[in-house]
Amino acid sequence: MTAARDTGALILDHPITQGRDSTEAIHRIVTFTGQALLGTEGSAVLLALAATAQDRMPEGRDVPAAGRAQAIARRIARGRVVVLGEAGMLTAQIARAGGETRRFGYQWPGTDDRQFALNVMHWLSGSLEPDSLP
Repeated sequence: MTAARDTGALILDHPITQGRDSTEAIHRIVTFTGQALLGTEGSAVLLALAATAQDRMPEGRDVPAAGRAQAIARRIARGRVVVLGEAGMLTAQIARAGGETRRFGYQWPGTDDRQFALNVMHWLSGSLEPDSLP
């Protein structure tokens, strides 16, 4: 999935996707596989799935995944949690098969995947959107 603000906003507004300033804003994320997530009440969707998204089930049938996400964030009491349905975007991998080399994750050109990972860590640590409670 490619999520981009300029293609219908599959990247939703949240301190993680906005960053501390314009240099940290997330404009394009590429995910490579993963699961569709449905957060609990109070969860913030970071990366929404498109209306045409499908869950591919092991037995070969597809199930609509519209209304779900690949990344959500939530505050729980005084803690924070981020759940990602896909981990490839947080890696820098090289796959070699049949004499061909494919780079993905951080190495995929033109994405903000690396900044997204940093913003997640900043938000979880409280340096991005600090708590108003002591």
